[in-house]
Amino acid sequence: MALRRNRMKKAQANVLFATTTGVRHQRRLWTKRTLLCGAVCLSLTLVGIATHYAAGFLLNQAFYENPRYALKTIVVDVKGGLQRKQVIAASRLFTGRNVMTVDLAEVERNVEKLPYVASAQVRRELPDKIIITVSERMPIARIADELKLPLYVDRDGVTIKPMANEPLRTNLPEIVGTRFTGVEPGQHLDQPEVLAAVQLLKCMELTPVRARLDIARLDVSHPLAIGIETRDGASVLFQLRYLPQQLGRLEEIIDYAESQGQQIASVDLTPERNVPVRFK
Repeated sequence: MALRRNRMKKAQANVLFATTTGVRHQRRLWTKRTLLCGAVCLSLTLVGIATHYAAGFLLNQAFYENPRYALKTIVVDVKGGLQRKQVIAASRLFTGRNVMTVDLAEVERNVEKLPYVASAQVRRELPDKIIITVSERMPIARIADELKLPLYVDRDGVTIKPMANEPLRTNLPEIVGTRFTGVEPGQHLDQPEVLAAVQLLKCMELTPVRARLDIARLDVSHPLAIGIETRDGASVLFQLRYLPQQLGRLEEIIDYAESQGQQIASVDLTPERNVPVRFK
């Protein structure tokens, strides 16, 4: 019995030793794997950092610090009264600057702050050129603010400040009959009657009527109507709706007056039928 107990104790001791040894071996193996993974990750990180800085250095040498990409030419594509030097000054570009460091969107925003600019497009032409293409706002009418200072209005209803040393464009029709309080250049007018007057002028541009009427003023003080006065003293009253149809009727009236050798004094296009016409 004693011998059997001794054998059982030895067997239990051997099992315990084997178990303990296996656990230690697994721990050492896990530790080695962890260290190996850490070393690999660290190596990859160092390689990545080195690659990043090397790529940055090469990029700087190839583009950003390369004198070949120094800005030499600024091309401004603009038509109208806007001057090239005004666009360049607004763009804040200067020769010698690296063209690859230019924020094209920022240059576009800077140029579009000019009162006569509707939109601007900027692009690089490597190695040393930047091209600015400008679409100008074209005045379609004029107004006077609360201080009687003149402002132009474009086809979108945006106000434009006359250029310095530019004669006032008195050939443009003036919109009257409402107050323009606190209006500043570049502001989008929101008075419905003013926008209706602009819309009338835009519609007239699509018909022969515009060339046959020398418009001096558009009076927006009429309720639900717009009155125009020509430089030869004629007047025409439009309702706000169905402008193309009214312009067609007006063209027929002008044709009739010319065929009869008469001049129009006034036309009221607001009635649906039986348009009142008075001749001089």
